[in-house]
Amino acid sequence: MKVQRAVIDTNVFIFAFFRDQENHTKAANLLSELGTWIIPHIVVVELFWFSRGAGLRVKDARDLILTFVLDDKAEVVAHPIEDIIDSLLIEDPLRWEDELILLMAEREGVPVATFDDDLRRRSISRGVPVIP
Repeated sequence: MKVQRAVIDTNVFIFAFFRDQENHTKAANLLSELGTWIIPHIVVVELFWFSRGAGLRVKDARDLILTFVLDDKAEVVAHPIEDIIDSLLIEDPLRWEDELILLMAEREGVPVATFDDDLRRRSISRGVPVIP
């Protein structure tokens, strides 16, 4: 059965956007095959900070974000206060953003799309499917 909806981790968008990335083709194909990209608000913020850290100009960072959030498949979702509170209670505060992504996937009942091995392991351990 083909997956129609998934919560998208930041790295999927980064790999899909930058053609020189190792997982570019996999990420681009994944986004192409999905019917809906559930984009947590934190992913939009991470995309901006990543693009600025990578040396992109503000206009280019804006273009990167708008490429994805304005796509017909995109569904940008705010984090409910319960998820924010729960994510702050995890043991490793450096994984806070990933916890928000995982909580959204649990709440929505959909897989997480990620290339992050740690998020993949945590998702699987909590019964959340992971793609690719």
